[in-house]
Amino acid sequence: MLIVHPSLPVRSVKAFIAYAQANPGKLSYGTSAAGSSQHLTMEYFKLTAKTDVVHVPYKGAPQALSDVIGGQIPTSVQSAPAVLPAIQSERVRALAVTSLKRISQLPAVPTMHETALPAFQVNSWYGLCAPSATPAAVLEKVHADLVAVLRTPEVQQRFNDLVIDVAPTSREQFGQFMQAETARWARVVKAAGIQRH
Repeated sequence: MLIVHPSLPVRSVKAFIAYAQANPGKLSYGTSAAGSSQHLTMEYFKLTAKTDVVHVPYKGAPQALSDVIGGQIPTSVQSAPAVLPAIQSERVRALAVTSLKRISQLPAVPTMHETALPAFQVNSWYGLCAPSATPAAVLEKVHADLVAVLRTPEVQQRFNDLVIDVAPTSREQFGQFMQAETARWARVVKAAGIQRH
């Protein structure tokens, strides 16, 4: 989610982009670390929206969130589960979620896709991988068992409580997805000049 401190005079992604473009290099955003998913998401946002917002890396996401809440920095991209209490208590303002659909816990918060950036989508995702020499029969068995567990009502409810959308795919789809994600984020890293530390 793209969040801002309530003192920042913006209430939408369009207004945020306009404000950032009118004040290049004057806004900063906090992340959990250089090269983190938060950092890459905001750099992707900057490239897409053509804005200049300064990165401030922290030693963890809670510290970055704490400084947005305290007004030390004006904005951040945070995971929905981590930032939900601060949004609900109005200590920060949510401008948009980065997924293609709104989250049920905050139905009034639009997606980036709906607002100013139609092609923008960033999701945290998880997958299970195995060594390349693993027999296909073993991979198929593990995949089938994992999908069965993910579809149980108890697991679905637990993930829903954590603001996680469960969407199992085939092994082939997951491999194609990983290749596409690797290519996309490699472009962002190169364009943003992010260096390995």
